[in-house]
Amino acid sequence: MTFGVNIYRAGDGGLTYSSTDVTWNQVDFFRVDGGSSYSYSYPALSGREALVTQIFIDPPPTDARAYAHTLTVVDTTVSVSGGSVASYVLVLMR
Repeated sequence: MTFGVNIYRAGDGGLTYSSTDVTWNQVDFFRVDGGSSYSYSYPALSGREALVTQIFIDPPPTDARAYAHTLTVVDTTVSVSGGSVASYVLVLMR
């Protein structure tokens, strides 16, 4: 199953825009607490390019080191582990 938007030319019906090939599309957005690990499967990532990023929720502490989570993508599974602070995770595909 394919997800996205296709726009075709009126004259010859040729494809002029495909959101699955041209733009990054949001798959998920979730919160991960410090010290937590998560693993999610997204069937929509099959055969697509994936991008996963994170944003610290609060400013890093000034009296200790703040470690970002490790983000990995294997096939259709996104795994998040190891960070010491709460973060938002954004999963994108194209």
